[in-house]
Amino acid sequence: RRRPLSLSLFPSLSLSLSLLLLLSPKEAEAARGINSKLHQQLQHHDGAEDVRNLQEQIEYHLDYIRDFGYEAEYHTVETEDNYVLALFRIPSARGTQNVNKKVVILQHGLLGSSFGWVVNLPSQSLAYIMADAGYDVWMPNSRGNTFSRNNTKVNTNSEAFWNFSWDEQSRYDMPAVYDYVLGQTGNKDLVYVGHSQGTTQMFAALSDETIAPLIQPRTSYYIALAPVAYVGNVESQMLHELSRSYLPEMMLRFGMEEWLPDESLLHYIDPKLCAVDASFCSSLLVAVGGCSLQQKNVSAVVNYLKIQPAGTSVKNLVHWTQSIREDTYQMFDYESEKKNEEHYKQKQPPQYDLSKINLPPKTLFFTGGMDTLADPTDVNRLIRLMQIATADDASKMPLDYNILSYDHLDFTIAITANVQVYDKILKHLSED
Repeated sequence: RRRPLSLSLFPSLSLSLSLLLLLSPKEAEAARGINSKLHQQLQHHDGAEDVRNLQEQIEYHLDYIRDFGYEAEYHTVETEDNYVLALFRIPSARGTQNVNKKVVILQHGLLGSSFGWVVNLPSQSLAYIMADAGYDVWMPNSRGNTFSRNNTKVNTNSEAFWNFSWDEQSRYDMPAVYDYVLGQTGNKDLVYVGHSQGTTQMFAALSDETIAPLIQPRTSYYIALAPVAYVGNVESQMLHELSRSYLPEMMLRFGMEEWLPDESLLHYIDPKLCAVDASFCSSLLVAVGGCSLQQKNVSAVVNYLKIQPAGTSVKNLVHWTQSIREDTYQMFDYESEKKNEEHYKQKQPPQYDLSKINLPPKTLFFTGGMDTLADPTDVNRLIRLMQIATADDASKMPLDYNILSYDHLDFTIAITANVQVYDKILKHLSED
């Protein structure tokens, strides 16, 4: 017999004031730094409660990393169009304070956040594994998610704030993150690891004649986990229903700008529920990411759902449903020749031509046989375009590792990802 759903009345992420008294001088200084950043950067947030909630989530994220014995930092960077992005950093290996010299960016996917890279045990999470392997690990958050819900010019509740899709995340977020990370570290290049939409943004950036020169020369290795460009064959039931129903488009027309806001019911599920009824949590993963509990740590999944899904704009979801229906990899379609002319100076949205993509020197693909979002048919189409793009330089052709048993989230939170994926990544990086 199933027990009834138990819900917490308040977020489980609140920070007790008594804990602040136990901070070391260095941690206290870091906390003051967070407060200073929030004071400067949250001028256009909708109120004190938003600021408090954000601070609680930042502290939860940092403490989660520190509890495993790693240094953790919180940074912000402003994009050219005034969005404030949050980055979390693990600068050194566990138990040390010596900043690692090599740099890696871990970019989350749709509805994700930087928290997804650290939710498992240190032996199972890519962020910790990379830090212990000598990498200075930076984990940015895309505009509009839990940690990057701010703009220095417009209010977060305004239509203007939510007027973005992954086009803008590629065009503005990625260059800003690259500039900031390389400026902070003094490095000339870095390793980029993207998951899902984190790869979509990179493919778009490397296909854009304006953005590619800002990204490609400064990327030594591109590692694409569950790479996504074309999604015409996506098997996710949720995305198919949204695409067929035109629900996101209707929401956008009626002035609803945010998809899955931070106050999502999923964040307040009693942590004991998954232990009592694993099928319920499995159903949540299927609904949110087209995934199952197989190969995942149930406790980590519970923690994962405290922050994920981290939200995005309705316009971004519309962009995805357009891509499913039209089976294209192109910029956002305003579905009006006149509006497209206003934005693009042409009647149809520009295509991202992946047959002419300018790839970094080395690229790895990791794909899953059970992935309902990065469908094998769409991935094979992507690989064929990579073959065309690298015809004159075969050394740039991505090497593809296919893991037949993996679904979309396994590349970031599976308990076997350290062996199936991360060991292979480190082996290639060590050989470079």
